[in-house]
Amino acid sequence: MTVYKDNYAAIKWTVIDKSHKGVDNTPAKRSRFAAPAVIGDYAAYECPVTGKIIEGRRAHAENLKATGCRVLEPGEKEHNERTRVRNAAAEDKRRDAAIDGIVESVANEYFR
Repeated sequence: MTVYKDNYAAIKWTVIDKSHKGVDNTPAKRSRFAAPAVIGDYAAYECPVTGKIIEGRRAHAENLKATGCRVLEPGEKEHNERTRVRNAAAEDKRRDAAIDGIVESVANEYFR
């Protein structure tokens, strides 16, 4: 693989045409200081477990700790619903098999 420092003389340089009006080709002026990131506080909500009004991040964290709860991961609710549906279908199959077995044994006893 050829590296630019090895073939620097072979690079075909092009000149950017800056004659177009309305196009600003000047580099963006940036401060050398980064602005602080401001994270807003949580809006007040009613705790579904305790019924208390929770206001802010700190109260949210304390409430989660006090109630032994946690925040759901993205997609976790959908995953749990799919698992519930799959388990319900498996339980229905198991019950159907048990009922079929009972009906079969009763029919065999009755029609002997």
